[in-house]
Amino acid sequence: MKDNELNKYILFPLPLLQEIFKKPKNGFSEIFDYGIYRTAISQKVTAQEAIKQALYCFYRGGLTKSLKSKFDKLVSDEILCIDEYYSGFSFDRFNPEQEIEEINEYLNTNKPLLDEIIEFHKLRQIKNVLNITFDIGSVIDVYNRLNKEHNHFNNSPLCMVSTKMMFDYYKNPKTEYEKVLFAVYAGIKSIIGRNEFSQTTQSMIFMRMVGAKNDEALSEILKDKKVKGIYKKYSVRYQKEKILNELVARKFLSSKIGLGVRRTYISCTLNHDQLAGEIIRFFDENNIKSKIKSNKINEIQAKNKILQHLNK
Repeated sequence: MKDNELNKYILFPLPLLQEIFKKPKNGFSEIFDYGIYRTAISQKVTAQEAIKQALYCFYRGGLTKSLKSKFDKLVSDEILCIDEYYSGFSFDRFNPEQEIEEINEYLNTNKPLLDEIIEFHKLRQIKNVLNITFDIGSVIDVYNRLNKEHNHFNNSPLCMVSTKMMFDYYKNPKTEYEKVLFAVYAGIKSIIGRNEFSQTTQSMIFMRMVGAKNDEALSEILKDKKVKGIYKKYSVRYQKEKILNELVARKFLSSKIGLGVRRTYISCTLNHDQLAGEIIRFFDENNIKSKIKSNKINEIQAKNKILQHLNK
């Protein structure tokens, strides 16, 4: 993700959608925390920037409990000599040159601490980027716990939801149906990705509503009674049509076109006329590919016939 897009989208793994229904009270907050962490970590920062800001927070407050205890130990072990009088400031500028030099020397042999400092700095920076407040230590804990619970998500598809929408669902109470609309939309986003449209099926869309990428994952997820109840209630044909039509009406989706029983075309950017044009182009291109493949097979068969005749 480009730096100028950091304030627009929250990314999170598809399986987290099941948390909305497993934990009605805090499912969205956990998704939000995980997304904040992923967004923060994608930023580019230098180690020196991170060290300087960590030192600033050491003097002025704001470090995580973990980093605070580690910095305190560096001081007690006389590895880090603090500026008790000026707190790292020179006139009106924070410029702790000596402390940075001492920390750098120590970090040459302690990469885990450097990684933790950089992690802290990125999360602190994202507060300004997203213009929000949160407890950095809590976000880190949620991110690590969810990774452990979901076995690091095993290269799961990603959902990309606008920060504005995520804020709305995080801050404001939502009905069960509104939560379902969000989950279906986020699942669709995991299918479309950065493409303009995608061909899929309603079965796949509502499988993704509960965080499943395939039948095997769905069977495992539906072992939870709460999630199973939601899936059973909203994956019937009437509800599927109602929800997809409402997503278009609410402008979550730009267009939806169903063709036959098994094909559904969806887009978050193209209107119905534009989507129709893309579908026609898609069919034409695939028809040409099919003809080329068929002609190649015919050509090979013809060559074999000639070779067989010549080898008699």
